[in-house]
Amino acid sequence: MTKIFEVIRKPLLTEKGQLMREKNIQVFEVAPWASKHQIREAAELLLQAKVKAIRTVRVPAKAKRLGRWMGHTSAIKKAYVELAEGQTPITEK
Repeated sequence: MTKIFEVIRKPLLTEKGQLMREKNIQVFEVAPWASKHQIREAAELLLQAKVKAIRTVRVPAKAKRLGRWMGHTSAIKKAYVELAEGQTPITEK
């Protein structure tokens, strides 16, 4: 089994993510190779709560310019983890 923090890299703390937390949905950046089953196992261990559903999305890299130099942001994979009814993450208890 892979380690939790190899699958789930970090929580994404954005304005949209805060609104989704009110609906009992947590947003994480996950490894691009992680499957929904691996994300479910890692999230249940990390949050100490039952997971109802998982949605994933790949965010492509975006081109960025700084003066005359071009660069790009990293491509990431996000996971929207919906917790079961009545479940709250261990951090909010």
